[in-house]
Amino acid sequence: MLQPNKILVIRFSSLGDLILTSPIFRELRRIFPGANLNLLTSVGFGDVLDNNPHLDRIIKHPRKENFEQLNQLIEELQAEEFDLIYDAHRSMRSRWIVSRLTAFGMKRQPAVWKIDKRTLNRKLLIHLGWNRLQQGLSQREQWLLPLKQHAPHGLDASTELFPDQEDTNLIETLMSEHNLLPSGFIAIGPSASQPLKCWPLVHFTHLTEMLIQSGWKIVLVGGPDEPEPELLEEEFGDKIINLAGRLSPLQTAELLRNAKYLVANDTSLVHLAEAMGTPSTAIFGPTVREFGYAPFLAESKLMETALPLSCRPCTPNGKGLCKNPETLVCLESVTPEMVFESLGLRDEPSHS
Repeated sequence: MLQPNKILVIRFSSLGDLILTSPIFRELRRIFPGANLNLLTSVGFGDVLDNNPHLDRIIKHPRKENFEQLNQLIEELQAEEFDLIYDAHRSMRSRWIVSRLTAFGMKRQPAVWKIDKRTLNRKLLIHLGWNRLQQGLSQREQWLLPLKQHAPHGLDASTELFPDQEDTNLIETLMSEHNLLPSGFIAIGPSASQPLKCWPLVHFTHLTEMLIQSGWKIVLVGGPDEPEPELLEEEFGDKIINLAGRLSPLQTAELLRNAKYLVANDTSLVHLAEAMGTPSTAIFGPTVREFGYAPFLAESKLMETALPLSCRPCTPNGKGLCKNPETLVCLESVTPEMVFESLGLRDEPSHS
């Protein structure tokens, strides 16, 4: 049986995917407790995995490096003499790095474990409607499969993040300033990296009105330079709290730990919340549950259209343009009332 002394896991992006790789580190540590465990990732994205107790080191590489920088990285990794490489990305860059680290003549020939990206099956579902993704595995579970033969008692696919004490102190201060209590507010993430994945702003506006009328405090979350939180703030003023773009990913995670629920598009915010144990209502339009990114907590909900749309899914990641004559009907048809009902808040006391 393989007993590696030194392990390299490779995953460069994106923010949500890196959160979904967190079970890999915990399970590798459980199976190989004495191994030195390293992660190769990208500057910026990799910050979300800071403070992870299962990782001995995080190597953060520039996201847009030149050939010289890539070669220098490979030379440094070759000197490390890893026993096991876990390619959790399977990108052109990660494949090239793996090929160089396992090239003929290397002093040490590491074992290589690779995830299955299921790219072909996604394309078959998008372009031909052939669903070969019905085995029910989430991406979290799929990416753990290389470990299955070493874990006869099963694998834990739950995600986890580790904000530090400074993150906790900052969020406690912000909550005190805004008179927020734990589980006393709803977080809303109205933006997405791709416009095609955005639930209409008018729907977010109506939902926000309903929640405010029910006595709930609303906190907006998201990244910098996103227009939707600013537009909602213009609409509601001091009736809501806009923290979008003001917090790091781990600070956002700590804030979400204290939220009652999160409502968001198909984005990394859902994964941030669930990694902290906070249920989410995720609104899916051009993407579908079968791709493996649906929320997994028992109280979480996935909201999607009930219409039998032949155009859905139309993209694996939200990139592209809507192909339906009724633009974004997959998202338009998910109403604010449906999302409000999914939260089950009607009979709960207000937290003003």
